[in-house]
Amino acid sequence: MSLRVRLNLLISVMFVTILVLGTVLVIFNARRAVLQETESTAGLALQLIEVAYANARASPTTDAVVTTPGEELLRERLQGLAGVRHLEVLLIDDGRAVALARPAAEAVAAPRWFVRVVQPAAMDLKRALDARTEVVVRADPADEIAESWDDAWPLLLLVLGVAIVANGLFYVVIGRWLRPVESIVAAMDGIEQGDYRARLPAFELPELGKVATQFNKMAEVLERSREQNRYLAEQTIAIQEDERRVLARELHDELGQSITAVKAVAASLQQGQGAATITQIANQMYGVVRGMLRRLRPVLLDEFGLVRALENLIDGWNERHPDVFCRLAVDGRLDDLGDSVDISIYRVVQECLTNVAKHAAASEVKIELVRVADHRVRLRVRDDGVGFSPGTAPRGLGLLGMRERIEALQGSFTIEASPGHGVALDIELPVGSGP
Repeated sequence: MSLRVRLNLLISVMFVTILVLGTVLVIFNARRAVLQETESTAGLALQLIEVAYANARASPTTDAVVTTPGEELLRERLQGLAGVRHLEVLLIDDGRAVALARPAAEAVAAPRWFVRVVQPAAMDLKRALDARTEVVVRADPADEIAESWDDAWPLLLLVLGVAIVANGLFYVVIGRWLRPVESIVAAMDGIEQGDYRARLPAFELPELGKVATQFNKMAEVLERSREQNRYLAEQTIAIQEDERRVLARELHDELGQSITAVKAVAASLQQGQGAATITQIANQMYGVVRGMLRRLRPVLLDEFGLVRALENLIDGWNERHPDVFCRLAVDGRLDDLGDSVDISIYRVVQECLTNVAKHAAASEVKIELVRVADHRVRLRVRDDGVGFSPGTAPRGLGLLGMRERIEALQGSFTIEASPGHGVALDIELPVGSGP
């Protein structure tokens, strides 16, 4: 669950709590108001009845004062209560109940749940007028409940509306505040993929602004470190290749000439058995020197260029591995790539063929070398071997060394592999990169 959703859920819970507490408070106030209003109205009605009864007793119907007013006379005196809709007045005379006033049967304009929680208990106020006459006043709180609901529902609706609007507003605002987090995650993904030039803009929130500042400092340090490592790797490769070139030249010029001289001397002494032995040893030494020369520095690379050196490398490899056939396809101008690019491509192809022979169990290898544009060259090596899982690449394949060599020349290195589907290696290098 995202932080945005969690914050909105927390805010929603807060507003629901406020709404519940507000509803409880409204119900409590409404219940108290209904009860007080009902008691007050019923008490006032009872007092009016007592006054009306006393006036009825004092009214002269004949020359003498009437001591016990009749029902009709009391009803006439209480006509004013007939308009009170929420009161029921009963006159009980010798056990006989007569309704002097009844409330109008009107529907309460309030929800049932509100009526149930607000409506007070039944209330009957009784007052004895004389020894055999009693008045009962029953209060009906329907009007008070309706009035309380009319006062309460706008407040409840307002709280609910504020909760909905505020929750939506918070959702939008929090989403806007957290939007920079997506930029931070994207920049971190770029760093993970090797894009150390990724930078974060200045954010409005101070906290995220501090994160952006520290992230940019970290990215700058990583970028400088990568550039330094790339420079060191490039210089290391250049020095290594220079040493190999010098060593190969010395082996060819010095040791090769000495072996040739030994062979010449041995040829002049062919009559003796020792001469044959010297010739055999010289041939063995010459073969060793040629092998060392090929490993140290391919002579054809310096003399005839990259394509001829690759062809010679692949032809020799095909001769040594008759069960696997390697095909080479070239396209475009490849004679001006630069010494570092030439030797790097040669070493990558050499390493790939070694890996195929050791691990791939393939039947075919395809090598494509293409001039993509005036400033880039692409090498693709594919085999139909057993492959491997990129996350669990076997050790000893030399992938790390190839990647470092290519990245030192500011090139790109990608590998696609899956069990049972072989391996495809793609590299791109800028033309003329390196010394």
